[in-house]
Amino acid sequence: MGDRPEFSGESPPSESESNKQRSPSPAPSLDSDDSKDGAPDFSGESPPSESESNKQRSPSPAPGLDSDHSKDGAPDFSGESPPSESESNKQRSPSPAPSLDSDDSKDGAPDFSGESPPSESESNKQRSPSPAPSLDSDDSKDGAPDFSGESPPSESDVETRLTEHKTHEIEQKPQVSPAKVSSLQWSKSGIAWMVPIVLAVLVALYAGFYHHSEELPLATLTVEPQSPVFVGETVTLKCVIESLSDWTYKWYEGSSSVPVSEGNTFTIRGATESHKGQYWCQGERRDRPTSSQPSGKTTLDIKELPLATLTVEPQSSVFIGETVTLNCVIESLSGWTYKWYKEPSRTPVSEGNTFTIIAAAEFHKGQYWCQGERRDRPTSSQRSGILALDVKEQEINMEISLQQPFIPELANTSSTRFKNLTADVSTVLNKMYSEKFGSQFLGTHINSIRPGSVVVDFVLLFKNIFLDTKNVTSILKEAVAENRPDVSVLPIKLNSIVHKPWPLATLTVEPQSPVFTGETVTLKCVIEYPSNWAYKWYEGSSRTPVSEGNTFTINGATESHKGQYWCRGERKDRPTLSQPSRVLTLYVKELPLATLTIEPQSPVFTGETVTLKCVIESLSGWTYKWYEGSSSLPVSEGNTFIIIAAAESHKGQYWCQGERRDRPTSSQPSGKTTLDVKELPLATLTVEPQSPVFTGEMVTLKCVIESLSGWTYKWYEGSSRTPVSEGNTFTIRGAAESHKGQYWCQGERRDRPTSSQPSGKTTLDVKELPLATLTVEPQSPVFIGETVTLNCVIESLSGWTYKWYKGSSRTAVSEGNTLTIIGAAESHKGQYWCQGQRRDRPTSSQPSRILTLDVKELPLATLTVEPQSPVFTGETVTLKCVIESLSGWTYKWYEGSSSVPVSEGNTFIIIAAAESPKGQYWCQGERRDRPTSSQPSGKTTLDVKELPLATLTIEPQSPVFTGETVTLKCVIESLSDWTYKWYEGSSSVPVSEGNTFIIIAAAESHKGQYWCQGERRDRPTSSQPSGKTTLDVKELPLATLTVEPQSSVLTGETVTLKCVIESLSDWTYKWYKGPSRTPVSQGNTFTIKGATESHKGQYWCQGERRDRPTSSQPSRETTLDVKEPADIAFLMDGSWSVNPEQFLDMKTFVKDVTRSLLKFNTAFAFAQYSTETSIHVTFHQFQRTGWENQLDSIKQIAGDTYTADAVRTVVKDLFDSSAGARPDAHRILIVLTDGQSFDAPRYPSVTALADEKHITRYAIGIGSAFNSKSAQDELRSIASSPDHVFRVDNFEALSNIISRLKKSIKMPVSSRWTQT
Repeated sequence: MGDRPEFSGESPPSESESNKQRSPSPAPSLDSDDSKDGAPDFSGESPPSESESNKQRSPSPAPGLDSDHSKDGAPDFSGESPPSESESNKQRSPSPAPSLDSDDSKDGAPDFSGESPPSESESNKQRSPSPAPSLDSDDSKDGAPDFSGESPPSESDVETRLTEHKTHEIEQKPQVSPAKVSSLQWSKSGIAWMVPIVLAVLVALYAGFYHHSEELPLATLTVEPQSPVFVGETVTLKCVIESLSDWTYKWYEGSSSVPVSEGNTFTIRGATESHKGQYWCQGERRDRPTSSQPSGKTTLDIKELPLATLTVEPQSSVFIGETVTLNCVIESLSGWTYKWYKEPSRTPVSEGNTFTIIAAAEFHKGQYWCQGERRDRPTSSQRSGILALDVKEQEINMEISLQQPFIPELANTSSTRFKNLTADVSTVLNKMYSEKFGSQFLGTHINSIRPGSVVVDFVLLFKNIFLDTKNVTSILKEAVAENRPDVSVLPIKLNSIVHKPWPLATLTVEPQSPVFTGETVTLKCVIEYPSNWAYKWYEGSSRTPVSEGNTFTINGATESHKGQYWCRGERKDRPTLSQPSRVLTLYVKELPLATLTIEPQSPVFTGETVTLKCVIESLSGWTYKWYEGSSSLPVSEGNTFIIIAAAESHKGQYWCQGERRDRPTSSQPSGKTTLDVKELPLATLTVEPQSPVFTGEMVTLKCVIESLSGWTYKWYEGSSRTPVSEGNTFTIRGAAESHKGQYWCQGERRDRPTSSQPSGKTTLDVKELPLATLTVEPQSPVFIGETVTLNCVIESLSGWTYKWYKGSSRTAVSEGNTLTIIGAAESHKGQYWCQGQRRDRPTSSQPSRILTLDVKELPLATLTVEPQSPVFTGETVTLKCVIESLSGWTYKWYEGSSSVPVSEGNTFIIIAAAESPKGQYWCQGERRDRPTSSQPSGKTTLDVKELPLATLTIEPQSPVFTGETVTLKCVIESLSDWTYKWYEGSSSVPVSEGNTFIIIAAAESHKGQYWCQGERRDRPTSSQPSGKTTLDVKELPLATLTVEPQSSVLTGETVTLKCVIESLSDWTYKWYKGPSRTPVSQGNTFTIKGATESHKGQYWCQGERRDRPTSSQPSRETTLDVKEPADIAFLMDGSWSVNPEQFLDMKTFVKDVTRSLLKFNTAFAFAQYSTETSIHVTFHQFQRTGWENQLDSIKQIAGDTYTADAVRTVVKDLFDSSAGARPDAHRILIVLTDGQSFDAPRYPSVTALADEKHITRYAIGIGSAFNSKSAQDELRSIASSPDHVFRVDNFEALSNIISRLKKSIKMPVSSRWTQT
């Protein structure tokens, strides 16, 4: 039996451990006399772990099997841990098969007694090759397998199995050599063929346990080539899952859950900056497991190819015959070889980092560039910028000066004489040197003229020759003397050779490269000389312009704008082309990426603290903002965002972004991370057997948490937080009453979450032995004299006899299942109980409950309430009190612990419940007969809740201006099916219905308090009314119009109207005339210069502004009434009270007033009154040249003062067409008086008559007589208005009021304003 695996006291091996033993390993020797130790002995220890088992799979030399004692041939794990996985893996390769020529192989068969033989699935796991043991044993009697309880296999079965095993062994890799196979000796009668089955059993048992704890298969990601990758390269990512099969693979980038590709290989061809990022893969399959673990993330960094930089010497223009050296340098990496190209050919013109052109010629002109190549990656660089090489002819200039004898006419450069001189000399020079030097002579031009000396400086231009100044001078003198003997040649000056460079285009860029995506890039091209250039822009090696103009602007730079840019000028005149500018390499970088990390990883469990961090690796000075979902409003700021006590409400997608002052001013937003807040795993409790349990039984409670692993379990009873047990199983042996209670469990673990939700509580009810049930009739309490019958019944089992006991006495007071008390009395009070007895077990029942017989117990009051609590404010609550037994009850109601009744009657109704009725209510019955009172009812708690609140919002906010539209909305958050009604003020009549109430064109009448309320069919049938919102409808700000002058305006004067709106600001003003809506002017001031008849009309103004209110109220209308003519009559007081000197002063005053107004279109009349009224000069009679004489001729008539009659006479007779009054003239009457009249009561009729004729009246009171109130009232009766009343102390003072009077009557004289 020594070969059988012993699992005594331990669990069989798990699947993970069993799988580790499937690779071939040397079989132990079976040639020992005692091979009982050949099988691994795991007694007293755990089977080997997966890591240890794997270490046993690699090949190791087979131990010798020819030993007399081979018990040590099997691995002995006693006293040590089983081999780890790494050790086991080392033993997986095949090793030589051991000899099986043992004398004693009786223990070679596995013993499955007490356990099931291996299943087919387990057996199949054992088919991997292993060396076949030898079956040539001398003693095979014990080698037969034990098939106790089943038929032994037939000989053909054995042969078949041996053949299958051998064939399978040979087919597997690594295979045993044919020589070794042929050397194996098999015995059909042997039993050694069972050894692999024993090993298979072990493997199967280990595999069974391994299966339950195995991690999801891991996806492994590889990338070729390794990062960094260069632009343009091909990148291949491969995803492999070693275990299981039928995987499909998906590829993801960053934190996105959307696949970017599928298949085990993901190829990126022509890598660009846009491919930068983190990539990972995951496997999916139809069977379990349906997905693998995701692979680790690999960061793909795409770099630009190293740039070849081209320099040239000389950097200025190259002339024929010069040596030109071009250098090519690549700063990064090493091992470069360089090649040179000339456009448009792709065949190198030279190799090496330096390219030298000796003796430059015309054919060397062209565009050159270089590129690096190397064996390692990157195998090539970026091309250098293009160098445009222009080989120019050199110019030589020589200055000559020709002097002409002084002739005044030559001093004038515009004279014919001077022009002929310069033309002749130019012709001679050009002809002479062209003949002498041919095409090497380029011509002449005048350089300067020296004033006063009549010296003309010429410049001779040659190319590519060596000049002898003497030779040139002699030729020149000879030619000049022949053609212009009057001109002398001054000494010749040979200038240094002038290399006129090919005009160069200069390129500048703003901002400097690198540029960030989204920025605006401005490239400028400038050529200093000459002028009239047209500019073209090129990209890379293309000859097709991408833009024209000296400025090339790239708005919103992107990856596509990366490249090399250069410019060039073109013009109509020579030179027609400039040199190309330097090549600018524009790098467009992605904005720095904000990277978001979260700790702990999602999902997060409720109550945990979550820390999100935002980091931007590149640059500095970042401030961070946090966003949720698609909202653009930050939820937090700072590089760390902490959520304390995570809840369901925190679920969502979070992302961050950096901002800074310098460019770039913002980063790329981070990837969105989804925060999933999960409930803690739930502990599930099961109990066996189901409650109730009888005393003495065994109860097993189990706790299971399905999700996650590594749980330890703790058991609790009731509300206690002290564990009563630990482990996933809690067993109660010998249940007793003390075990009754509520039990629950909870899981704990080291990793998060560290605890689970507690399980639901299970109530354990432990029942006693069969219970004697005691009933009583009537129910206690009973009243004296009643008959009480107690019955004892035991439902379960039979054969019971019953005994009755009272109190604590163990002496029976009666026997039989019924105990009858006839005529109950006080002495019968006490505790009664019964118990059953029987011959068989159990011999006794549990005693019945103890019945306390109270002879005088009271009836119980029962309370009911409608509707059930909670009750909403305003509802009617009905409480009813009933006492079933007896009759004649009256009922009283109490609240809380008070003994003072709050109501009487069997029904207590609370109408319109409010917060104040909250509390506990109870009732009690009273009656005349005994018992006089009942037991109080149980207390019922009345919970009065506020009705759901209607919430009112208003748009726009009050105040509202007249004419605006106002929208009021009513919302009730809780419950549903609300209909809404709107009310104003304290009225209970709705003004509208619906959740929205719109007031179109608000007016003063809409002012007030508005509120809403919801109604519904179910209770509560109404909500609380909303708060009242006061709608204040304000008049639009009023435009106030003022006019200057405010008094009379004369024809030709300037009138200034001003418009002012006191409230708010930013008003613009417009002026209107009459009903027209077309403005006649704008601005807060409107000036009319030189008022005329055409200006008559009604004027008003109005303000406008951008914000609400967008317009004001229009101002009042002001009417400008221009009346050109005015008729003015003076009525002088000639009564006795005026002495002659005073009368003379009065006439002087009239003269002065008349004189001041005479220049206008006015007519005057003069009248005097006392007892009678005399009209001295009518309007017809008034002489504009002799009026003073007319006034001087008026004599004082003397008499009493009848002012009212005088006014009547003047109004009727003087202001009439017969007296010369003009119908279109403004009518003015000036009354002078020194005292009260005798006919003052007539003023009302007189002034009414004057008003009918539109006569404006002025009253001038002279002297102390008008100090009294009555006299002053008389003056006000005469005048048209209070401001037309004037008072002076004496006649001498009349002159003091002339200007005031004139100012007052100014408007009526020529025009007037009337305001509406």
